[in-house]
Amino acid sequence: MVMLTARRYFAAEGIEIDPEAECVFFSNLKMRNGTFKLTRPSRFAAVEERIAPIIREKADRIRDVLDIGASSGLTTIELADFLQAAGAAPRVIGTDLFVKAHLVEVASGLHVLADEEGWPLQYEIAGRPLRAWVRRLDYFTLAFVPLLLGRSALRGRLRRRIGEGRSLPVRMECRALAGRKIRLVENDILVPTAEFAGRFDLVRAANILNLGYFPGERIRAAIANIASYCCGPGSLLLVVRSQGAQHHGTFFELLEGGTFAVRARIGKGSEIEPFILEHEPVCAGDRP
Repeated sequence: MVMLTARRYFAAEGIEIDPEAECVFFSNLKMRNGTFKLTRPSRFAAVEERIAPIIREKADRIRDVLDIGASSGLTTIELADFLQAAGAAPRVIGTDLFVKAHLVEVASGLHVLADEEGWPLQYEIAGRPLRAWVRRLDYFTLAFVPLLLGRSALRGRLRRRIGEGRSLPVRMECRALAGRKIRLVENDILVPTAEFAGRFDLVRAANILNLGYFPGERIRAAIANIASYCCGPGSLLLVVRSQGAQHHGTFFELLEGGTFAVRARIGKGSEIEPFILEHEPVCAGDRP
């Protein structure tokens, strides 16, 4: 399958895009923090099946849902559909560290999709897409040289053009979000967000909170933020990590004292389960 160019993907509505091609397009975008916008349909179907009985039990109180690390929003849509099928009717917000991007024409025949800091995500040369990141094989073929030189040479120029308004702002979100009552917003789970405080009945953190991404102290900071976003006792938290076709996660419930208890495990359970069970709420008197 030929990879889509960013210009074609973000072209005017009316151009039909094959869903598989859309997933391939997003999955080949590497962010400046080293993560990819990996996504595919029905990615968490097995996880949803495992937690479905608890969701049906709690359906009438699941009104606001936060999906952390939503990527392009495809699996957020599937989460919303799953919850509705289980009897809930929630308002859903998906978050990702990178949602906003820009299409920049650098020269005739050269277009670049870049993030707001000018980090190249995809090149388009004479109408053909070219990935902007270096893979391991490139170090053997020396293909890494032009990729690194191109990034170094272009990033400053891209940042200036974006700052001067000489770019087309776009949002890295799947087309299926159009017309859905789902918000996809940029957000950093490590930074407290006042808008989210005490708001959510269900929080999902999929493929984001793991020890491969963050050291222990940052995991604890993220958990503290998530706990503050829960609306109170009975709120649910799903933390899951995919490893190939396998999923390992834990489904928690927030208790009266502000701590979490395990309601269900998927596969081997979440690797950060001990961090969540050790979480202690911050009392008002303990705040600086």
